[in-house]
Amino acid sequence: MKKIEFSKLNGQGNDFIIIDATEKEVNLSKKQITEMCNRNFGIGADGLIFVKKSKTSDLKMDYYNKDGSVAEMCGNGIRCLARFAWEKRIIESQKIKVETLAGEKEIFIECQDGKVRNIKVNMGTPEFTPEKIPVEVKNMNEVFNYKITAGAKDFYINCVSIGNPHCVIFIESYANLGNFPVCKFGRIIENKSIFPKKINVEFVKIKNNNELDMRVWERGVGETLACGSGACAAVVCAIKLKKINVDKDGKAYVNLPGGKLNVYWESLQSDVYLEGEVDYKFDGIYFL
Repeated sequence: MKKIEFSKLNGQGNDFIIIDATEKEVNLSKKQITEMCNRNFGIGADGLIFVKKSKTSDLKMDYYNKDGSVAEMCGNGIRCLARFAWEKRIIESQKIKVETLAGEKEIFIECQDGKVRNIKVNMGTPEFTPEKIPVEVKNMNEVFNYKITAGAKDFYINCVSIGNPHCVIFIESYANLGNFPVCKFGRIIENKSIFPKKINVEFVKIKNNNELDMRVWERGVGETLACGSGACAAVVCAIKLKKINVDKDGKAYVNLPGGKLNVYWESLQSDVYLEGEVDYKFDGIYFL
């Protein structure tokens, strides 16, 4: 029987199994990852992260969705990785760089009275070019207010990559976003043929001039309590469409079922930053 040491962390309820692979190699099959992420027969998580050594950065993140598929980047996941590495003394600096499939990401760990308070990550510059997201549409430089049909209902989608692909939909007709059938439409939109690598889908309602309410359907996962890159995508699209602005501190706020995230974005050419709390819940041993 094989024993796997792991830790469980979450950002706003978006939860992850994190495994330290900096000193010894840990290999898991797609089936094993899926079993570990299963909430009834495993540990339960939205995704699984291997923390590894990097030749170019302080650490490397290998991220897997709960269905065992590889994802390029995960905003809440990389913030959880940073707290894990800090608590386990794998790192000593409160400012680190992490290698991902979406490039190197810089992370800032804020401590107060010796305890981690917030973790902020530079998510990079948003990408709007359709073939780089990717979205297969003709004769468009950007995919904004583009009409699609899903489940006999029309949606106007706005697409952006925050290191991974996102489709942001502003829902104005529902008084309460909690009543919107995210699972029904999220599943259909994720698998639309115009998205060759599938897509994360954000359903968003404007709350005020610098605040959004959001629910998310994550590619390879399903509906989750939060999504960091999705929060960034929603804010970026809302600002581009002049639906919101940042406040005097340069922040916009995203309310998710699992909690609140802060997003900073100064201009179209600037990097977007994601900030919020991270909870370290427990360590354990999993038997394979």
